[in-house]
Amino acid sequence: MTLPPHVRKLADRAAAGHGVEVLELNLRRQGRSQVLSVVLDSDDRVDADVVEQVTKELSRALDEEDPLPGRYTLEVTTPGLDRPLRTGRDFRRQCGHEVQILREASGGQPRAQLRGVVATADDQSVTLEVGGSQIRVPLSEVVRAKVVLPW
Repeated sequence: MTLPPHVRKLADRAAAGHGVEVLELNLRRQGRSQVLSVVLDSDDRVDADVVEQVTKELSRALDEEDPLPGRYTLEVTTPGLDRPLRTGRDFRRQCGHEVQILREASGGQPRAQLRGVVATADDQSVTLEVGGSQIRVPLSEVVRAKVVLPW
């Protein structure tokens, strides 16, 4: 379902006012109703109070300006722990945490599974501490990556 651009502006404004940003925004069908889903993110942890404040502010703005036809439920969340890591920013947020990466085959080498602690990351690569060594992995070679949960 296509969202009017004004909805994105309202969501961005509400999020920015609380030091977070909109990572994802979409309108989807759930049974007979619609759900406007907003995923908030930040370089730091997003507190539940911030999610609540953004929800209230965005709800008020949507009620006042009414940019969406029909009824819908507003759902504001943060990325889950099992969210895939894709970008340099995703990896930077995990510095000091253990991750698992499936690396694309390259130079005649088969796909490789790496598990290590994120040391650094930029928009082109991530560097992992693996067994006392550092391994640089270009993001273009990352097939799949996720945080290794401690339990």
